[in-house]
Amino acid sequence: IGRAVVEALARREGVVVYLGCRDLAAGQAVAPHDGVVPVLLDVTDPASIKTAVETVRAAGGLDALVNNAGVMDESDMERTLEVNLDGVAAVTTAFAPLLRPGGRVINVSSGAGLRAAAALAPADREALEADTVADIRAAAARLAVGSETVYGISKAALNAYTKLAARTYPALRVNACSPGFCRTEIAGPNADYSAREPKAPALGADVVVKLLFDDALSQATGKFFKECSKPGTAVEDAVSREEPW
Repeated sequence: IGRAVVEALARREGVVVYLGCRDLAAGQAVAPHDGVVPVLLDVTDPASIKTAVETVRAAGGLDALVNNAGVMDESDMERTLEVNLDGVAAVTTAFAPLLRPGGRVINVSSGAGLRAAAALAPADREALEADTVADIRAAAARLAVGSETVYGISKAALNAYTKLAARTYPALRVNACSPGFCRTEIAGPNADYSAREPKAPALGADVVVKLLFDDALSQATGKFFKECSKPGTAVEDAVSREEPW
């Protein structure tokens, strides 16, 4: 999905994309597109984040930040929260000063986060909707222990952080989105798609592009948007809409 977002943006005239990647060789594979600049970035490594910020600052700042890094490992709660929540919060905090007023922050989440939150008891949902990242993290870690939906809890926590960030940065537009069920590497090499047809990544990525450029979506903040098209839909016919938290 991240690559599909980069490729969609690279096709737009005048757009420069700083492609954060843990593997510069993988980033270089996308770099032949004009306007794509690979930047070494591991969202779990503070030193890596700092260096990436310095690289982008030297180039003149940002109009938007897309937080797309994510993992799905139901057996490793700590790793899942470290990437899906901590990494997003750390990168957003580090890059927010580079964003111009009206700049966008887009957190790639999942409908699994909405479903996980809806299944919580009211007191647990309230605990997750905290006013600090540390409290959101603590609530998510508690709820994820023994849960069969660690990934869903991590995305529910990401959604809670999105609302917190929207309050923290009122000059920015901070939203979460779900690309929907896409064929990607996150489910592992042995993923079974026999019961449900996945979308192409480019179709799922379209919700991110709309949050960047479509005035009907891009002026919102503190909201959740979903790419709603069926698999096989042409990107030019894709439809995204706001969904309630």
